[in-house]
Amino acid sequence: MKKLFLIGLAVIFAVLMSCRSDSNTDAPQLNLNGNWSPDKIVSTATQNGTTTTTTVITNDCQKKGRLVFNSNSTGKATYLDDSNGTCAIALAADFTYTFDPDTKKFSITINNNTMYGAVTSLTNSNVIIYYVDKSNPAISNNIEISGTKVAN
Repeated sequence: MKKLFLIGLAVIFAVLMSCRSDSNTDAPQLNLNGNWSPDKIVSTATQNGTTTTTTVITNDCQKKGRLVFNSNSTGKATYLDDSNGTCAIALAADFTYTFDPDTKKFSITINNNTMYGAVTSLTNSNVIIYYVDKSNPAISNNIEISGTKVAN
């Protein structure tokens, strides 16, 4: 469950990085192809009427994780974790996505699991995305991820 959740977060983060700005048609289009690093993840989960919010400010190891967004609607999410004392890859997954730059809505498919969400904030260097993780039908899990564009 944790791996699917983390993969989903990483993939969605990467897909959302691909969106473009639509605020001004004369303004240069944002180019989000490249590598993104997670800064903060907020999860609000509701199960059996009880809601729990968890906020993770990524540590140095987790910041080494990457969401790579490709221009051909594919990408790769890599999540690193140091919970066992050593910073190591906890998961790596390829994904495909769709994105509507006008509505800022997206879908990401990873391991035959499709998640839906929207970009709530986007600049040349930062992004905030929101999606609902439905990998566990017994839990309503709303996820918000903040990230920073990084060099290759």
